[in-house]
Amino acid sequence: MYIADKMSCHMLKLAAKFGCVSNMLYIAMYYYMTFRYREALFVIEMTRVKLAQPYLMYRGRVDRERYTEAVGGQSWSTKIRQAVAWDIILDNRICYISELIPEQQSALQNRMLTLYIPVFVMLHFLEFLCYRHIDTKLSQAALDELQVLVYHDQGLYIRDLSRDISWEILGICQQITGNLQAALYSYQQSLITQYPWNRIQTATHRRIHDIVGTTSHRPSRSRRGSNWRRYTNPVWISPQRWFTMSPTSRC
Repeated sequence: MYIADKMSCHMLKLAAKFGCVSNMLYIAMYYYMTFRYREALFVIEMTRVKLAQPYLMYRGRVDRERYTEAVGGQSWSTKIRQAVAWDIILDNRICYISELIPEQQSALQNRMLTLYIPVFVMLHFLEFLCYRHIDTKLSQAALDELQVLVYHDQGLYIRDLSRDISWEILGICQQITGNLQAALYSYQQSLITQYPWNRIQTATHRRIHDIVGTTSHRPSRSRRGSNWRRYTNPVWISPQRWFTMSPTSRC
């Protein structure tokens, strides 16, 4: 297990070294999944600093003057590492974050092999999840930032095609904190979004059903648990196992 962990970390760091700024969040996801919350938060903070640079190019949008001043004349690899970010893409055959398993399974059932999550939404999501285990006040602060982003963004950081998963992630965070009414509203917004690009509606309906059942007649803990276990029955491939499998056995 130690060797698999070292190999996973090495390959993720290698991908981040030669990839764009947003690739660093894959390292944070791995640290979160392996319960290394402070390490994950360190990576998240590094990513936040890079994403805040005025010359950042995100989904093709950029301040050309500042971009040219910062990385003009540099090699393409340097420009990508220092000044380019993109959405986070999750392969739905791999479990990255347990909180997103229902959404990944819903997408798979609808023949969608990947989830596309805005990088700024994922950053606040991971920050919220990690701080839950360290500092509840900072966890709430991360949730507040995520809520402001989802509620008020006008397409700068969240494109229309990604609003379904963005509202969904906000609802997940709100449900985790026990704010069921806010979570219910967020899930409803996820359903009525104009472009259900990620095909997560099945998961959203189940989450709404879970909240309505909880607030109306309070089903037993064991019953609620069995519903989620039945929904997440398929076998998932962890990143540790993925990196140690042969290419032909991954398919």
